[in-house]
Amino acid sequence: MSTVGGTAVAEHVWRAQSAWSQAANRSRAAIGRARAATLGCSVAAGVFGVAASQLMGPLPGLGRALSFLALLAAGAAPLVARGAAPDRVQQWTRLRSVSEELKSQTYVYLAKVAHYRDPADRDAELLRRTEAVLGEAGRLTSVVEEFTPVDRPLPPVTDAAGYVGARLRGQLDGYYRPKGAEMARRARRVDRWGVALAALSVMLGAAAGAFAAEQAAAWIPVVATVSASVVSHGASARYVTLQLEYGRTAGELDRILRWWQRLAPATDTDADRLAERTEHVVSVQNEGWMARWTAD
Repeated sequence: MSTVGGTAVAEHVWRAQSAWSQAANRSRAAIGRARAATLGCSVAAGVFGVAASQLMGPLPGLGRALSFLALLAAGAAPLVARGAAPDRVQQWTRLRSVSEELKSQTYVYLAKVAHYRDPADRDAELLRRTEAVLGEAGRLTSVVEEFTPVDRPLPPVTDAAGYVGARLRGQLDGYYRPKGAEMARRARRVDRWGVALAALSVMLGAAAGAFAAEQAAAWIPVVATVSASVVSHGASARYVTLQLEYGRTAGELDRILRWWQRLAPATDTDADRLAERTEHVVSVQNEGWMARWTAD
């Protein structure tokens, strides 16, 4: 087994982190699929229902088929929504919490700073902290057992400088900044859809009023329902909130980086503070979004 960056203990924890990360990723993907399917069923039920009522006279066969699909979609919506139920969200956040804590401990251990500075005790300290984290996970351990850890090298960290490059910059430039930009794009996309559907509803209302078009009027509540569903989907995904949180965390990490770069030279105490501040910022952000996700 590899002993890069210290001992086989770090390799063991790093492999465990891989399994927990895979479990969290699968859980998050399932929640996303459930929410998308719920949105699709809600939209389909409204569209097929109105279309069926308008086609039942001229095309009764097609009208009945659409009516059946509308009822099917309406009945399926609450079933698929269970995939994003609060207990599923809570499981995902706990899986991610364990994964992130194992990652945090591995990076600090490899950097040989903070509570891992003593070479005589650092291996035992990593094992103690890992066992404590896994002990709190409880029954979730059985969920992770089906995942095979990915064979991957330990992060290229052997000191504080390596920690800055791999951990601090990795979180800043490799995660929080791009994630913030991604959430901003998604929030704008939801907003554009909401505006477009609102405009469509206005046009249908105008057409129904000006031309006494009953068929157009029948679509107004459907469009309103679809618009509300899209906006609700965006709210449940918390795009705007996550954009703000990612931006705030990126700003705090950037300030830590600038503080570190001003030190000349940095002392062991500075290096310890570097790791403690960085991991605290990341931990606070993780705890914040997990609390919001499980609040509903």
